[in-house]
Amino acid sequence: MNANSTDAGVLVGIRPGTVPAAVSVGTRNSAAVDRFGFDSCVLTALTGTATGAPTALSLAAKLQESADGQNGWTDLPDAAVVPLTAPNAVARLNVRLPTAQRYLRVVETVALTGGTSPTLGASSLIVLCGPDEIPAT
Repeated sequence: MNANSTDAGVLVGIRPGTVPAAVSVGTRNSAAVDRFGFDSCVLTALTGTATGAPTALSLAAKLQESADGQNGWTDLPDAAVVPLTAPNAVARLNVRLPTAQRYLRVVETVALTGGTSPTLGASSLIVLCGPDEIPAT
């Protein structure tokens, strides 16, 4: 099916990054996402509720790339959202992918200061955009 000006759905592939969860301090990685057939994406990071009364919080999210989706992960240049520092916030970043390797993943880092066993609701999403149509699966 070819894309036309009234059918944006054939140009978009929505893939989960990190699953929604109450996260304590640290880093977590999403599963590998195959970007075959897509030449750009939007990385979206979201915060939810903070528990345990932290005095400061931060959610940073970036994209990494790999040739095989298992090994050799490296940061994709210019593919990190501005860190979120409030609960119930959203950050997004448009990323061009024409020279990126085939597989992407989200690396999410949560920092929390103060409080008692604080956590932050966090998740991410990758919205892939293609040049003219979604590849057959």
